[in-house]
Amino acid sequence: MLEHLEIRNFALIENLSADFHEGFNVITGETGAGKSIILGALGLLMGERADSSAIRTGSDEMTVNAVVSIPPGHEANAWLEEHSLEAEDGAIIIKRTVRRNGRSLVSVQGQIITRSELMSLSEILIDMHGQSEHQSLLSPERQKRVIDTYASNEELLENVSSLYRTINTLKEEWEKTNELALEARRQEDYLSYACREISEAAITAEEEDELKEKVSVFSHFEQIYDNLNFSTEKLKEAGHLLHDSSSYAAKAAKLDGSLTEFTSRLESVRIDAEDICQGLRDYLSDVDYSEESLNMMQERLSLIQKLKRKYGPSVSDVLSFAEDARRKLDLAEDSEGELSALEKKIGKAEEEYRKTALSLHEKRKKAASVLEKKIEETLRTLGMPQCRFEIRIEYSEDKVSSSGSDSVEFFISANPGEPVKKMKEIASGGELSRVMLALKTVLADSDDIQTQVFDEVDSGIGGAIALRLAQCMRKLSEKKQVIAITHLASIAARAHSQFVVRKSVEDGRTYTRLEACEGENRVHEIARMLSGDEHSLTLEHARSLLSEDQ
Repeated sequence: MLEHLEIRNFALIENLSADFHEGFNVITGETGAGKSIILGALGLLMGERADSSAIRTGSDEMTVNAVVSIPPGHEANAWLEEHSLEAEDGAIIIKRTVRRNGRSLVSVQGQIITRSELMSLSEILIDMHGQSEHQSLLSPERQKRVIDTYASNEELLENVSSLYRTINTLKEEWEKTNELALEARRQEDYLSYACREISEAAITAEEEDELKEKVSVFSHFEQIYDNLNFSTEKLKEAGHLLHDSSSYAAKAAKLDGSLTEFTSRLESVRIDAEDICQGLRDYLSDVDYSEESLNMMQERLSLIQKLKRKYGPSVSDVLSFAEDARRKLDLAEDSEGELSALEKKIGKAEEEYRKTALSLHEKRKKAASVLEKKIEETLRTLGMPQCRFEIRIEYSEDKVSSSGSDSVEFFISANPGEPVKKMKEIASGGELSRVMLALKTVLADSDDIQTQVFDEVDSGIGGAIALRLAQCMRKLSEKKQVIAITHLASIAARAHSQFVVRKSVEDGRTYTRLEACEGENRVHEIARMLSGDEHSLTLEHARSLLSEDQ
């Protein structure tokens, strides 16, 4: 529900704010006072394209702010969650700023969003009727959703959507499998050769590093041998010296027991030296060095490098290439079996989809026949006694979508002798607004949009029809917030809240303001709407109209 609206520096408006209420709100005022400007500001909140020429003279930017309350369970809460936002005390703040350079900034709860994101949010919060670009029910897809909501088709829709996703997934898998099989057949000779070459090489992921290390050792074996040989000779000499040192220290320890620790440590060092010396000798004797071994290892490394150049930058990539090639070859040999299995799955899913889509079609047709009658009845009370309203639902097995196999469109003929036309082709703004009002009244329990804004809804009507129109909006306001711009006193008097747009000239500048209209001020405004003057009889008539609403 639109709780608060604030407009700054938009056309003739310098600073305007209004607190709207639940129920039926009307906006009145003399022609040219600026009611269309307020609708334009609401249009910006609906995601309409911004025009910087509308910025008030002398200002660098214009802004429109709105506080919109969102009831628990409303689909707008899911939108907020998707955008990592949440309502505060059950309400959100939407802000739109338009600058002289044409830049437009949109934010929800202080977080910047795109204009398209604003449109996706606002279309589930507010419906504006009177300007076709904001009339959600003119969209065939929206009309289809209306039927489904009215018919409680949620479970069937979910089943249809799930089957649709399954069919698409299976078809994508079939296409991918077929493409891979065709590619495998084209490359069969190459893949077979590659598999054979890599398999015969029998390389492992760790082999390359091990070979590199061995080649490095063998390439420097003479230096390693000479140095280790010299090292063992020195260790032998050191062993003799350590043995003598240990003997002398032992003799001293017999005379001074505190030296025992040192003799033990010397003996330990001597043993370690002998152990190291033996280890180095074992290393020298165990190395099976030969020029032939070195050549074999270098050839092996050369083979690995060759495979890496052909099949991957690393040994792991080469092995992965071979594994992938084997899978492709297997697929080339048995693709018909895999494709046939997938085709059976697709056929089964499509048959299940057709059955479910047909059930959905039948429920839609049944709901549509009831809706047609209810909407026609409502339109007849709104000054369209000869109107015909049709909901056409066409089923096609060739049409497969997440919402079924139906095309849904609303048709209407407002005048006798005229053929029914698509609702979006209706030319008259007031006529279309009345159709939309009838739809909204009948669908009040089905439509989740909380705020309905009507413009030109009273165009070309008066008398008893105007009273019925007012009653219809009043009835709708029991379940929705209704905001209507009207020129008729009989409609304004039925509203729960009234606001007046006034235009004034101060110090050579024009200002448009919106004021809450209550008490005697409302009586005088209703009187002005009745006859343009405020004679006592007119004022009495105004009071009478307002008292009828009590």
